[in-house]
Parts: sequence; C-alpha cells; structure tokens
Amino acid sequence: MPKCNGANSRPKPWERQPGEGEKPFAAFVVYRDMEEKRSLKAVADELHKSYTLIRRWNDNWNWQERARAFDNDLQKQQYAEAKKASRKMATRHIDIALQMQVKALQALKNLDPEKLDPKTLIVLIREATSLERANRAELEKICGGVEQEGRAADSLAEVIVAAWEMRQNNGNN
Repeated sequence: MPKCNGANSRPKPWERQPGEGEKPFAAFVVYRDMEEKRSLKAVADELHKSYTLIRRWNDNWNWQERARAFDNDLQKQQYAEAKKASRKMATRHIDIALQMQVKALQALKNLDPEKLDPKTLIVLIREATSLERANRAELEKICGGVEQEGRAADSLAEVIVAAWEMRQNNGNN
C-alpha cells in the first residue's frame, strides 16, 4: 500500500486503491506505464493473462481514468520542471551578460581614441545610440515617462560626436 498522507487522505488515482489486490494493481501499473500504446490486449499478452480477466480488472478499477490522472500529473511535473529550468537558464544568461558588460567596459576604457578609424567610431556611436535609446525607452516604460531631475539632456551619441569633433579640431590647430 502507498504511504499515508494523512488520516483521511486517499491514495492518488495511479496508486494502489483500497481493496485492490496485488495482481490487479500490478496489471494496472503495466497498463499505466504503456503511455500512448496502452491497450488491454497488450497488458494481457505481456502478463500472459486472459483478455477477459484484464478487462474485468480494468472495469472494476477504472484504469482509463486513473491512467489519465497519472498522465496529467506527469504533464504538470514536466511543466514545472521546464519552468524551473527556464528560470535557471535566464538567470545564467543574465550573469553571463553582466560579466560580458564588465569586460566590454574594461576594453572600452582601454581603447586609445587616437587609434580609432572613422568606420569603427561610427559603429560605436550607432551601437551606443541604439543601446541608449532602448534603455531610455525601457526606463520610460518602467517609470511611466517621469523625467529624473539633474539628468543630462544630451544623448551619449551627441557627447561622443562632440568629443570627436573637439579632438579633430585640436589636431588641426
């Protein structure tokens, strides 16, 4: 018999039921575990029992409904496991992204502006502008469009372009 979950609790449908003999339950387990290939004939063949006996056990112990409850419980468990795995994956990916950001910022700080060609600079400006725009939109969505005091109005792209122009002008003087 399955372990008792409380004084008045009944066994789950796929567990041995009160009054169910060992042999009918063992036959049910064979049926239950066949999954989509379930059939009374297959159980009879596998256990070398008569089809009539297997059918009687099936009728007496409501195998189809019990197997359906078993399948539903398995689906719930699989869904819960998939959600848990998905959360773990998202957390892992966030950790990786944060580590990559730290490395990228270190590399950006070590970049010698004198060695940047205009093509690379344009790519950096476009990417920085795109990131800024996406993050400002996300912040606006979160904050409901409320502007924070003391925040600079200039975009990062404008600051980078101004710095580039100043560097170019200083180099030509």
